[in-house]
This record gives sequence, C-alpha cells and structure tokens, in this order.
Amino acid sequence: MNIHQNQVNLNQNLIELNSFTNSIAKLRQDSESLQKTYNSGQPYPHLAIDDLFEPTILDRIVAEFPKTQDRDWIVWNSNYELKTTSRGIVGLSPFTQFFCLWLNSSEFIDELKKITGIQDLIPDPLFFGAGLHQMYRDGWLDIHADYTKHPTLPLIRRINLLIYLNRDWKPSWGGDIELWSETDKENRVGYTPDFNRTVIFPTTSETLHGVPKRLSCPPEQSRKLISIYYWSPAPSLIKAGTPIIWSSQQNWQNKVRKILRNIATNISGDKGNGFGL
Repeated sequence: MNIHQNQVNLNQNLIELNSFTNSIAKLRQDSESLQKTYNSGQPYPHLAIDDLFEPTILDRIVAEFPKTQDRDWIVWNSNYELKTTSRGIVGLSPFTQFFCLWLNSSEFIDELKKITGIQDLIPDPLFFGAGLHQMYRDGWLDIHADYTKHPTLPLIRRINLLIYLNRDWKPSWGGDIELWSETDKENRVGYTPDFNRTVIFPTTSETLHGVPKRLSCPPEQSRKLISIYYWSPAPSLIKAGTPIIWSSQQNWQNKVRKILRNIATNISGDKGNGFGL
C-alpha cells in the first residue's frame, strides 16, 4: 500500500497523514544507528524505540479500543497463557484498521528492511495472529518461540513489531516483555509496556520471549498493545516452518525423557541400552 495524499477521509473524519509520515522520517533519520542497535541487541538482535509514533494516533486507538461486551475476540486461557486477542483487524475501528494497514505499507516496511537487514519482508494481508492484544490482572504469557509457518499462505514469519498503548503504567504491575537466550536463561532483557514504546525482534525457533510474571494491575486496568507480524515469501522453506514452542513444555518433555531413560537403564542394567529418547 502506497500513500501519497495528505489527507484521507475515513467515515467523514479527515486523517492528517503528516502525523503518520513523521514516524517514517524518524526512522529514516536514525536508520544507521537503529540498525546498529538492532544488530547488537542481546540476548538476540532486537530494538526498543520510545515515542516513534505521534501520541494523538495511539491515544485515539486507545479511546476506540473495543469494549469486552462489544467484541468477538479470542480468549487464550491454558497452562501457557492468559490473554485476549482480536481476530486480525476484523471488527476494529476504521481508524485502528487504517493504522494497521499503514504499518503494512511499503513505506514503513522499507524502513524495517534497513533496520533488520531482511530485504524480502512483506506484509500479511490476513493479519493472522496480529491486531490488538490485551491482558487483564493475572494475565501472562509463558516464555516461548513463535510459530514461523503461515497457516494458509506460502510465507515464513520473520519479524514481530509490538506497540504498547499503556499510559501511566506502573512497573510494580509487571507486564514486562522478556527476551531470553535459548542457551543461557540468565541472559535476558525486559521492557515495561509503556505507552508509545515499540519493540522489534526476529521470529525464529531460538528467539524466546514472553510475559512470564502474572500481571498485578488493578482490575480496571489492562495491558494493551498492537501486534504486527512481517513475513517473507519462501515456498521452499515452508516445510521448515516451526509451530509455537513453549519453554515450560520443553522443560517438562525433557524431564519425561530423563525419567524414561532411567527406567530403561534399570530394566536393561546397561547404560548403553536405553530407548534413545
């Protein structure tokens, strides 16, 4: 999507596109330093940018954030997570939809290509898994590596972009996104979900992340964000795509394998004759 006008008429409301293009200008101006910061990120390449977008844009998205009783969202409640997500951009306000589409524009993606070094980034027209996300008190998300295979299109997921919408968020409430090293669990970094903070990181089977501590915010508060994913057309790699990998599930599976090995050793009386699990 290319946008060359100065204004867009959306349901009789004019959107001044200068407030959008200012973000592009910031990315272009700081492109080299942002690329260096991204590449030097630990425990893996990533970038956190504060105040990238015009506050009025995000304030409007918050003001139009769908109320619980007025929406058909997905509730994720399992041993690994407790959160709610929109169904892509379906049912969101026209302004929020427009902003998400703009994040998928060639102008914006061109700047992401410079920062990440991934030259074949493209948007997902279906916004699978993307859109608005929300956590309430006690919400959490286990440390995990995201799925990389698109369910219906020949695409491999490459980049996550998260934009936080929480004004006056108190650190004591938790809700930090944590990025973990796959090999060294002490090598991690966390970011509070502050208003107008953007976090960008790659999607691979090694880029572990999550919100492992349950939120302790007041019941009337919630942790809100916009989540956008970027992809690459790679039909030859589709079979190499991975499902979501939960860290706690992996730990449990490792424990089961260890128990089975011990049982096999006791039965055979020979440490060299295990089941190969």
